[in-house]
Amino acid sequence: MGCVFSSSTWNSVAFAFILSGFTAPAVAQVVAPPAPAPASVAVAQPATASMPLQPLVEKLIREAGIGATVCVYAETPDDKVMANVNGTKVMIPASNNKLVTTAAALTLLGPEFRFKTQFFGTGPVINGTLQGDLIVYGGGDPGISGRYQANKEDVTAIMRKWADELKSAGIKAITGNIVADDSYFDDVYFHPSWYAKERGEYYSAEVSGLAFNDNCIDITWSGMGKMPDEAAAYTLNPITDYVKFESSVTIAAKGRETERYYALSTTDNHITATGNLTVETTNVDSASIHDGALYCATVFADVLSSQGIDVKGKPVKERGAATRTPAPHALFSFADHSMLQICETINLNSQNFFAECVAKTLGKERAGEGSYAAGTRVIEEFCKSHDIYSVGHDAEDGSGLAGENNVTGHQLVDILQYMDRNGLKDQWRGTLPQGHVRGSLKNRFPGVAEAKRILGKTGLIGGVRSLSGVVTDAAGKEIYYSIIVNDLKNADASKAMMLIDQIAVELAKSKA
Repeated sequence: MGCVFSSSTWNSVAFAFILSGFTAPAVAQVVAPPAPAPASVAVAQPATASMPLQPLVEKLIREAGIGATVCVYAETPDDKVMANVNGTKVMIPASNNKLVTTAAALTLLGPEFRFKTQFFGTGPVINGTLQGDLIVYGGGDPGISGRYQANKEDVTAIMRKWADELKSAGIKAITGNIVADDSYFDDVYFHPSWYAKERGEYYSAEVSGLAFNDNCIDITWSGMGKMPDEAAAYTLNPITDYVKFESSVTIAAKGRETERYYALSTTDNHITATGNLTVETTNVDSASIHDGALYCATVFADVLSSQGIDVKGKPVKERGAATRTPAPHALFSFADHSMLQICETINLNSQNFFAECVAKTLGKERAGEGSYAAGTRVIEEFCKSHDIYSVGHDAEDGSGLAGENNVTGHQLVDILQYMDRNGLKDQWRGTLPQGHVRGSLKNRFPGVAEAKRILGKTGLIGGVRSLSGVVTDAAGKEIYYSIIVNDLKNADASKAMMLIDQIAVELAKSKA
């Protein structure tokens, strides 16, 4: 369905989730991605409604009693600083890094930029048969899944459209192979700074120029009709022999915390699932796979057969196949997904895989190389060339999963202001989560009347919590803000979340 997330990210204290969940490890260790912060985080009543924001923020930080580094920077559209605590201190942003990535992408490539997947034949079509290979050349599209379909579980719907295109071209059989070419991006699929032991989790999915279903396989778990300690039932989507799936997930009694974890080899697709599932419940997770291009070709070959197109060859991967000599001939292209649509998914859902595809696309389109290094270099240059405060900025990836990313609260506020001023305000704001309304803030701020006036991008990895965006205050004026907490210990994680939410609410209650 476009990679749903593992339930372990909701309940785990051992895995960080840039969008929600709880975490324990140090920043450079276990990191996880984006999901809405737990709705159970309560927001305290305002400390002193009449107190100016600067002393109020300082007071809230003192009273929170967390042994961590806190950054708060808030500014009005006319550049009046409302609060500044470590606003220019270099901080690890977690998923607030996605604000920088998407701002660069929407500005440099434009909201209507289209991710293109191209199809080529290496021989003529004679009597309905393609005499040669069918080459699928990926263009970095992260949306080839069920995510944007009416039925999100229909993960191969797009591939059936591809099959229809071939049939429209009169192709009923293919004598050669289904060749996956992912050379639009480089072959560094897993970022070297990510936590290797979590490469089986969906939020650490490999990043390839040709990908399918977020480079994940979805698992539907069922505890219906089961007793505690029995093996949990499961089904895979799509059904494919590309992966070997091994489960030791068991049923847990009601009232027990449950979670599941996924491990993946660095060289094959043997996925092991561990953990548990509550009795009489169901859940849908996603686990990442190895070699997304070959995964795409394998599933596509199965879809072609199911749609009546006979494939004599087999699925293979060949980087550079689309530029073979002699040149293959173009059959058709697929370009349904726009940059704006992809950026909405990135910021609303804090989707790591999508953010990394966008970062590498920036590198390919603006620097001629679809790599982490080129993409992050383009992002850094974007900030500098657009007069965005960039002192200490260091982009290591597009999502914020890497613990080596560095920003300042001042920089994030500058980015938010820049995007409101560059003619993309409405489209940009539509990508931001909103309290009680959408995205990763939909379940935040329980019982807070001002929640709908809070827009913000969430962030969470090991030792880091963050929230940056714009609020409308009690006087109807806007305040841009960034709140980042670093150096957190496990015991202080929930306190940090409460502090962040308290400050955001106080901004909404204030009168600039």
